[in-house]
Amino acid sequence: MTNRTNPRKTAGRLVIDMFKEYKAFSPKTAQPAEICKDLPLSSNVIAYTITNMLKDGILVNTEDNKFYFSQKNWDIFQKKFNRVYWLIIGIPAGVAVLLYVIQAFGILK
Repeated sequence: MTNRTNPRKTAGRLVIDMFKEYKAFSPKTAQPAEICKDLPLSSNVIAYTITNMLKDGILVNTEDNKFYFSQKNWDIFQKKFNRVYWLIIGIPAGVAVLLYVIQAFGILK
């Protein structure tokens, strides 16, 4: 069903987009994992991606072994990811500024 695929998309984004395309947003509209079979990914990568998304609650498994996308859990995951990303960038930047100030004012001799 997907005709155009952005080669820069991650496996996670490709899987999410597929569930969005099929409008799988609730147990009633849930879809089987087979909807991802035509993605330009190996079956191992698709299985790994879906498993990780299940652990984070981004995809939710139904009793009949179908899946749907949880926008609420996706938003929570993105906020958590963004916080970690900014910490990884912010801490080294803060240390660099602190060292520059110490060096510029000759606080440590």
